[in-house]
Amino acid sequence: MRVSVVIPTHNRAHLVGRALRSALSETTPGDEIVVVDDGSTDNTQGTVREISAGEPRIRYIFQAHAGAGAARNRGTKEATGDLLCFLDSDDEWLPGKIALQRRFMESRRDVLFCFTDLVREYGGQRYPRSIQTWHGDPRAWEEITGGRAEKFSSVAKLPEGVPDFRFFAGNIYLGEMKFNYVLTSCLAVRCREAGDAIHFMEGVKTFEDWECFGRLAARGKAAYLDYETAIQYGHNGPRLTDAGLLATAESRLAVLRAVWGSDEAFLAKHGPEYVALVRQQELMRIRGLLVTGRAKEARKAVAEMRENVPFGYRAMAHMPGGLLAGLLQLRRRALGSETQNAVSA
Repeated sequence: MRVSVVIPTHNRAHLVGRALRSALSETTPGDEIVVVDDGSTDNTQGTVREISAGEPRIRYIFQAHAGAGAARNRGTKEATGDLLCFLDSDDEWLPGKIALQRRFMESRRDVLFCFTDLVREYGGQRYPRSIQTWHGDPRAWEEITGGRAEKFSSVAKLPEGVPDFRFFAGNIYLGEMKFNYVLTSCLAVRCREAGDAIHFMEGVKTFEDWECFGRLAARGKAAYLDYETAIQYGHNGPRLTDAGLLATAESRLAVLRAVWGSDEAFLAKHGPEYVALVRQQELMRIRGLLVTGRAKEARKAVAEMRENVPFGYRAMAHMPGGLLAGLLQLRRRALGSETQNAVSA
């Protein structure tokens, strides 16, 4: 299977080289790497051009800044391979990533997409086996996927130096609504079979990749490979996961409604679970509006919810915006003083 790698990037000239080199080390002749520069104003183009000189696998595409979702969608449109993988420009692949997923997907034709474990690195400290903390679902993979544990070696040859490990295949559509199991840099999906399910939401501050994972889970079988294939790095630059409370709630609501909320067959079976999750995010949005002093919008959101809104939220929403902002500022100062006193003590 030919592999297409999509690397979206924006103003990460200092990071994209690491990602691009790891993709080159994992791909083979016949594969392709599509770098989508989402309107960078730094030397991202120069970095990519330097690495790609004389390298036919790499294609560089520049577009006006439109966000991560649009950049990934552009890369998907340009991809020509059988198997599509994504690599964020601040992440890095570990040795064996593509070989493992290529061999697995060639052997398990019933699986639409697969994903793996990851390593997280922050402040120079590495945290292995991080997928459990990434998705937050306390259940075992047998329960999450509905599939039994199988050995990778039972379906495909292991790359040299890679110890045998387990995988689990099944349906994760309901679970994916409540938790996000997939890091984009750990995904591999069949292009032709997935079709328009490979789509990332545009116009949201974060969770744009969650739309893709939800649509893929609705369309076909997923497999989790219990092996680390990528490193997610912490850094001082902007990240989509740094979005604030309000942006996070609004993004989650947009994806929930677009994917699971538009699936009538799913709602007929799991409507109460969907409604409960939407209400939870609506409350988070109200809280986000309140903590940013947007009382008028908070009042409208409270009125739309009608019920199950905590009294404190209702009371704060009816304060004048200036008074609410002043109270919140005083509270932040008080909390800051308490923290300083604790440090001094």
